[in-house]
Amino acid sequence: MRTLLAADKVLFATLEDDNAFFFAVAILRAILGRHTVAIFMSPRRCFIQGFINSTVRRHAFRFLKRLRSVTLLSILPFYLDKRFASVADDWIYDPQFWDLDKRIENSDWPDSALAQDLKRKARGRPILLFLGGPSFLKGFPFLAEILRARPAIMDRLMIVVAGKIPEDQRRSAELASEAGGLVIDRYLTDDEVLSAKRCATCLWACYHPSYDSSSGLFGRAMQLGKQVIVRRGSNVDTIASHLKYPVHRCAFDDIEEGAAVLMKIGQGDALPQSSAITLTCRDQSVARLRAALEDRDNEFAEATSGKAEPHR
Repeated sequence: MRTLLAADKVLFATLEDDNAFFFAVAILRAILGRHTVAIFMSPRRCFIQGFINSTVRRHAFRFLKRLRSVTLLSILPFYLDKRFASVADDWIYDPQFWDLDKRIENSDWPDSALAQDLKRKARGRPILLFLGGPSFLKGFPFLAEILRARPAIMDRLMIVVAGKIPEDQRRSAELASEAGGLVIDRYLTDDEVLSAKRCATCLWACYHPSYDSSSGLFGRAMQLGKQVIVRRGSNVDTIASHLKYPVHRCAFDDIEEGAAVLMKIGQGDALPQSSAITLTCRDQSVARLRAALEDRDNEFAEATSGKAEPHR
């Protein structure tokens, strides 16, 4: 705590790790006249109707936003919901939309035995990758039910579920495996994660409606020029449309449509050059981060195209 209070500037990579701690540090630093910047992952939680916690969060962040020495940067763009501007000073794109630019530029890619094994087992079929801890919110039971209803999909598509399976998802993992999917029930290394994404044809980002946040998997798919499945009408769907990145859209829990979407993977027109989209996300986000960290109201206004309010 003492180090945080003494620092000239502090950036919280995510304030949600410990809301109470962040508020305490930000307010104490404001009293001392020191600048604090924080990445705000889920401003939408301030506007969930019927929940007292949402009302409390909304008023708390509105108060914090009024402090001149605190800058809150949402990773959900304000064009998704204008109300976000009432609890955050500005927005940037999720860093996982633009963090691979140097690797892409230098072709600096890891390989792994896992990625080689996936390519071999696919036998030329497109690969759909469900990556990370499978859960209800991430749509894993939905995917498993699609496979149970349409196991013939596996004749033309290899489906890989990679990540430690929690106990409440064991049955869904069994369904996926029985249908012919490859279930890798363990934590993956960083190199395995990135190399698996690179060898995949399509990534799964079709999440439950209550989990309507940004998606690092969508961002990585976009950076790597991969196909991606998203929930129709989700925030990620809207972001993809705004950035003009084509996606497979599916209504959550619609087995028939889900099966039809899976049958399209690997088909269709080539995806656009994603490097230009990535650079746009990076340049805009870095400009706003720099302006916020340097506490330059004029440049902050310029970086936000005049659409975000400078500190009051």
